[in-house]
Amino acid sequence: MSINENNLIPCEQVLPNIILYIDHEIFDNEQLSAVEVHFGECPPCRTQLEQENSTIMLMRNLLCNALKESAPEELNHRINQQTQELYDQMLQAGETLGITEITYTQTTYTEITSEGATQIEITSEIRRQFPQE
Repeated sequence: MSINENNLIPCEQVLPNIILYIDHEIFDNEQLSAVEVHFGECPPCRTQLEQENSTIMLMRNLLCNALKESAPEELNHRINQQTQELYDQMLQAGETLGITEITYTQTTYTEITSEGATQIEITSEIRRQFPQE
């Protein structure tokens, strides 16, 4: 990053780093210091930083609230009913040797730390149970 006569890096070089700064992903101490000084000295960039931060926090809150919603009971019922109907059709067709039970589970854990960083952990598990011979 270049520095101008006021010992500030130009706005054009700071603005692309706003998200990295908000997410604490600027690891070079010299670059971090230069960006922080710029935000302290440049009101337009500081305003942009505050707007971006507000938008990100709003999106994080919406995401967290959306992840708390469970699927409607009617949807769960229809999926279970259609799965049972498919299973029954396979049994009637005499295809018992090829039946395999597959279970898919996905767990999402979202954490927003006190510093504002978001950590999302998604765990997926697929299990197969083959018929006994």
